[in-house]
Amino acid sequence: MAEIGIWVSLYWDGFWGRVPCCNRLPPRAETGSPLVHSMQEPVTDRLIAQVVRLYPSYIADPQDTQWNHGNAAVVVIGPDGGFCGQIFGDDKETGQKCYQIATRKVLQVWRTGYPTGRFEELVYAGKLDEGSFGLQRPDLIGWEGGVPILAPDGRLIAAAFSGFRGIKDIEILERAAAAVGLRLRQP
Repeated sequence: MAEIGIWVSLYWDGFWGRVPCCNRLPPRAETGSPLVHSMQEPVTDRLIAQVVRLYPSYIADPQDTQWNHGNAAVVVIGPDGGFCGQIFGDDKETGQKCYQIATRKVLQVWRTGYPTGRFEELVYAGKLDEGSFGLQRPDLIGWEGGVPILAPDGRLIAAAFSGFRGIKDIEILERAAAAVGLRLRQP
């Protein structure tokens, strides 16, 4: 399925609006016309929506806003490879940095199936070979906040948050996953 992008701006009846990224284009029949598909919101959309809902309670803690001043990012790669996310805060430079870190985290989880931080512990303890995942040590992110989540069908959803303390980056994802009926994968 095709991705539309992180946010799509639309002009409709004289108003500008934004649509979240993970709305997917419907599959096409052999005739090229869109097929009718389930109207249920994808689980990745629901996961991002829960993070958005939880975010205000986290920025109330000064420990989680001291470095990035409330700017943060969440990104998710769904089981089908669809990529979506949300950038929080008003500082575009800091938001971009958070997004870049979250993207590195989520890509590592997507490739390895291991939480960030834990994967590096296993590599440096000699229990895993990063090369078997197509990674090199300089590419490892090391910071917590990337987590593997099980989709309802058992496939991997990779998710990452960046902007708070590592333990809180994980917590917001864990709480959001639980709210939509998902759980973290324990490798």
